[in-house]
This record gives sequence, C-alpha cells and structure tokens, in this order.
Amino acid sequence: MKRSTAFALAFWALLAGFIALDWVRATPLNRFDEPPPWALRQPAVEGAGHCAAPLK
Repeated sequence: MKRSTAFALAFWALLAGFIALDWVRATPLNRFDEPPPWALRQPAVEGAGHCAAPLK
C-alpha cells in the first residue's frame, strides 16, 4: 500500500470515528422546541426579543 493511500484511509477512518462519536454523545435536536418565526396572534412577552431590546 502506498503511503498516500494509507494516510487517506487513516483520515477517512478518523473522520468517520469523530462523526460517530458526536452522533452518539450529542443530545437529540427537538425541532419543535424553537419559537415561531412570526409572532402572529401571540401574546406580547416583555423581554422576549433580543434585536429590539433597549440598550442598558
């Protein structure tokens, strides 16, 4: 086996290992836990927005 082939195989094996480790250790994403993109007919909550918050 050529040296470059061995380095390529080692790289892809390490990359796959890191992805597998991240997949196993990460908490699952709850995509329904996010706030709605538009607050249509939602009650106003003081301090909820970060973009329009006054500077302190």
